[in-house]
Amino acid sequence: MAKKEIGFNEALRGIEEILRDIEEGETDIDKLSGDVKKAAELIKICRQRLRETGEKIDGIMEDLK
Repeated sequence: MAKKEIGFNEALRGIEEILRDIEEGETDIDKLSGDVKKAAELIKICRQRLRETGEKIDGIMEDLK
């Protein structure tokens, strides 16, 4: 079964949720490293989506010249 592709907004919400749980002390210490790893993966997804969008916008702007 193929992995579902996570969109930018979904990844951002995941990061915000993990951060909120950490800030509020809701994260169990035994779960902390897994949460940090998941947040890092979500950050990578956000960066990639932003990079792709920037490239698309650059292409559109170049076509307008």
